[in-house]
Amino acid sequence: MSAPQATGTAPERTRRPALAGGLLVATGLTDALAAYGMLRSGSFIVLGEEGLYPVDVTGWIWLHLVAGAAVALAGLVAITGRRGAATVAIGCAVLALAVDLLLLPYAPIRLVLVAAIDAAAIRLLLRHRRATGRSE
Repeated sequence: MSAPQATGTAPERTRRPALAGGLLVATGLTDALAAYGMLRSGSFIVLGEEGLYPVDVTGWIWLHLVAGAAVALAGLVAITGRRGAATVAIGCAVLALAVDLLLLPYAPIRLVLVAAIDAAAIRLLLRHRRATGRSE
């Protein structure tokens, strides 16, 4: 009978950043591709009490595209598990989470799913930092 492994063992320390990095790469690419699609589609039409209004959110979509690219790159860095990579990845994921919440009325289902995956990646990275005892 083998003894149970303690929390924060060597294999577990390498799995958390790899999983979190993979999740961040996936959500970053999803955000970037969706933002590119929104840029190509034009403005949104909103139905109001007095008719239809075009709403131009191009600036927010460019911010969404940049945040998605930053999260994808931060996810690639987080996979390496280098010192400080978790902090950068957490910062980029929080930024992307905020931008996702700003664009929530325009693509609610996709943004809720992406935000949940970003939150899970942030949790994994925070647990990794706590398990390794690094405040970075």
